[in-house]
Amino acid sequence: MLAVVKNPSKVGVKLEDVPLPEFSPWEVLIKVKAVGICGSDLRIFNKTDLNRRENYVLGHEVSGEIVDMGEKVHGFQKGDRIATEICIGCAICRYCRKGLVNLCENLNEIGVTMNGGMAEYFAAPARNVHRIPDNLSFEEATFADPLACSIRGLELARIEPGSWVAILGPGAIGLLGTQVAKDIRRAKVIVTGTNDNRLGLAKAFGAEHTFNIRKTDPIEEILQISNGGVDYTFEAAGDPSALQQAIHITRKNGSIVIMTVHKKVRIDMEPVIRNELTLYGSICYNYKEFDLALSLLTKNRVDVEPLIGHTFPLKEAQKAFEFCFSRKGVKIILKP
Repeated sequence: MLAVVKNPSKVGVKLEDVPLPEFSPWEVLIKVKAVGICGSDLRIFNKTDLNRRENYVLGHEVSGEIVDMGEKVHGFQKGDRIATEICIGCAICRYCRKGLVNLCENLNEIGVTMNGGMAEYFAAPARNVHRIPDNLSFEEATFADPLACSIRGLELARIEPGSWVAILGPGAIGLLGTQVAKDIRRAKVIVTGTNDNRLGLAKAFGAEHTFNIRKTDPIEEILQISNGGVDYTFEAAGDPSALQQAIHITRKNGSIVIMTVHKKVRIDMEPVIRNELTLYGSICYNYKEFDLALSLLTKNRVDVEPLIGHTFPLKEAQKAFEFCFSRKGVKIILKP
């Protein structure tokens, strides 16, 4: 079968003909119908890891159809339309026992530490699989993963209705978070970024204010709009400078949720201490948050159609990745 394969020692990905995946008694075999390209996939594309030698298949924002399953799988049947979670926990560590599979001490991640869904078929544990209804397209179902990530970050901060929320970075996570903060948490939203088209989408999704940081320094304006600082700031830009901006625009005793992974960042921590800011790190999601994401998508409470920039056949994966780096679309989807 055709698959998008990462060689850990080389930058980029390549298409390969690989064997059909085997599956355990507790796994299902999925015929992939759609798979989104995530920001983490782009980081993997550009990354080399000399400590890891084996090639692996990318992709974790997967939807498809069950075509076979192990004898220990119950509650599913062949033909079920499904979407999959990324995190595979050990089920026995203290975090898994609390339902925090995303913090598992022995965590595996689909498409990161094990083979993923940028292929014609892939195998996943049945506990990672969620059934999707007929009214939800396979393309729309790929948004359950990034939407669940947004939901987790917003729930960590416990946003109150009427509060001011700043979202830094109008990518998929930021734009989905804009909708949840605005329409479900009933907050007032400010979005900053560098892409006018994406900022326009944020405005269409109900953001009260948007700022292109390449054209204006929004800090003073945000402080004035929010009467001294927003209550909650969500850093979804992936740029270290956004962290410092978040500290400057958040009110005393406010909260900052860091949604993107930063390796090494130099920031001025004095305002964090003097203003008693709370910093949250947010990574992935749990089963309930993924389930809520699917429910919101199914009920059309979150609109993802404007975020689907382009779809590419799997055989044009290289072209799709290059298109992602051009930042011309919000979410690029591969279809085997």
